[in-house]
Parts: sequence; structure tokens; C-alpha cells
Amino acid sequence: MAKSGANLPIHSLGLLYFYFMKVLVFGSSGSGKSFVSQALRDEGINAWDADEVEGLASWYNAQGIRVPPPSSAREAMDQNFRFLWDKAFLARILNLHSNLYLFGGSGNLFDVVDLFDRVYCLTIDPVIQMERLRARAQSGSGLVTIDDMPVLWGQWLEKEAIKRNIPTIDGSWTPKRIWEIIRQ
Repeated sequence: MAKSGANLPIHSLGLLYFYFMKVLVFGSSGSGKSFVSQALRDEGINAWDADEVEGLASWYNAQGIRVPPPSSAREAMDQNFRFLWDKAFLARILNLHSNLYLFGGSGNLFDVVDLFDRVYCLTIDPVIQMERLRARAQSGSGLVTIDDMPVLWGQWLEKEAIKRNIPTIDGSWTPKRIWEIIRQ
């Protein structure tokens, strides 16, 4: 539930209304987080792609030592690497913004959900997800090797979201439709 005062409109842009709200939208690779956040930024909404926030996240091995990014999700799993957000850093960012929509994911995302007024999980059909991941790899952005680990991660995230009563949103929907849900 939103904190007191979270539904007070502060600005409008066309049919889009802004509220004092800190929202996290997470999902696995290929679920649409970067695409939707960019579309919302193009509309003037304070939507951030967590992958573009320098200092927010790093890869770590099982001993907690920072490591270079793996070349595939399979390598990350095989090496027991974890992609983790710095909770204190994230809290400082959120304290600087009364209104922020963060799109991203990390291995410790369920440890940071308490920093947000609302949290949503983007889900995606595995076939569509793999098509998106292959297209991203061919374009030169994203993981070099495509395997089934992002699909398995996405299925786990969806189950965890449901278990924690976090609403899910179909990542194949348009950014406008997703915005209509997360802005409420």
C-alpha cells in the first residue's frame, strides 16, 4: 500500500499524471524493463533503468568479492556469481526523488522492496523472452551467449512475486498499458 500522501497529483503531461511515488518494476532479462523505462522517459516520466545507474549494482562471487560481468547467465549460475544492488546507495537515490519509477532486477531485490511504495513483477512468455534475448545478442548489446537461464530465473521471479503478493504485469503489453497500471 502506498504511504500517506502518495496519491497527491503534482504534475500532468497530457493524459499522464505524476504522483509522489517510488515504484520498483522488476523482471528477468528480456521481460521489457529497459524498453518500458525508455518509453516512459521519452514521455517525460522519471523512469530509470537500473542497469544505467552507475554505482547501484555489481557482480560478486560466492566469497563476496567483486568480479567482472559474466558472458552468460549460465556462467553466472555455474560460478555462483550474484548481481547485487547496494541497498544504502539505492536508499540515497530514492531519498533524493519524491517520484521515481525504477526498472531492474538483482539477486537481492527482495531485500530492497521495503524502500518502495509499490512493487511490480514484469512477466513474459518464454518464447517471446528468448526472441528478445537473441535479438539483443545479435545487436551487440546484452549477453554474448544465450541460454535458458533467464527463462528459469523469470519463472522463479514470477513464483516469488505471487508468493509475496506482488502484482505481476505482462511484459508484452505496451508501455502505455503498463504505465496505466503502475501509476495508480
